[in-house]
Amino acid sequence: MDEGSLPLQPKTAMARLRDFPWWPSAWVSETGSSPTTEEISKYGILKNVRRMGNELTLILECNGVIFTATIGAQLSVDLLILLRHILLQQWGESMESVENIDFDISNLR
Repeated sequence: MDEGSLPLQPKTAMARLRDFPWWPSAWVSETGSSPTTEEISKYGILKNVRRMGNELTLILECNGVIFTATIGAQLSVDLLILLRHILLQQWGESMESVENIDFDISNLR
């Protein structure tokens, strides 16, 4: 692995989504405002997950404002498709519960 690439998984294969290095740590609104990760966890509601090419865009509402974040190109297309499927099942749920989903990618490549 070169210096610029991220590991695809934490030290153990089964982990909460938020423990993976590719899970978003920055969210941005159309106006450029950016809440803290604590605000996102506490007040954010998952509204949609869109796939475009090798990226997923997560869309959530937090205190009446829409924010987006991207999970990107470091993941395989198969993993992005699986992740989108799992996340869409959480539509309308709090980001705290979404981030705490146990996710095992040990059998994926």
